[in-house]
Amino acid sequence: MGSLSRGELAGERMEVALNSQDQEDEHSCFSDNTHRDAATNAKGIQNVWLGQYQRRDGSQLLGPGVRDLVASKNAALAEKTTAQIAESVQGAERIPAPFDRAIIQGSEGRPVMEKTIASLVEQSKLLVESAGAVGITKLTLVEP
Repeated sequence: MGSLSRGELAGERMEVALNSQDQEDEHSCFSDNTHRDAATNAKGIQNVWLGQYQRRDGSQLLGPGVRDLVASKNAALAEKTTAQIAESVQGAERIPAPFDRAIIQGSEGRPVMEKTIASLVEQSKLLVESAGAVGITKLTLVEP
């Protein structure tokens, strides 16, 4: 979850394109679906954290999530991480289409992306801290 948050989503899928401002660095440059990819990736992390998934018919699949495990050791950290993940999801859902225009310097979408990246970076730090709270210390989280 931390690697997807930082290395993949914030890093490879957003920062690279933001820094280069090149359409070829867009994650889904052929389908023009990168804005949705970012939102659904962020939502997927939230689903695993919370132990929930909304089916296509609108019904909910619910079960224990990683949050529950972390909360059993550090409730405050679990809540802080939950709030940070929600902020990241909201940010990713606000990334405008088309993505290749949002990455251009001076575009209205660029600050939205920058804020979402910052949120995902903070989220990854909290996920690492959460892993430590439950005794996971050997992580392979690599920052770009």
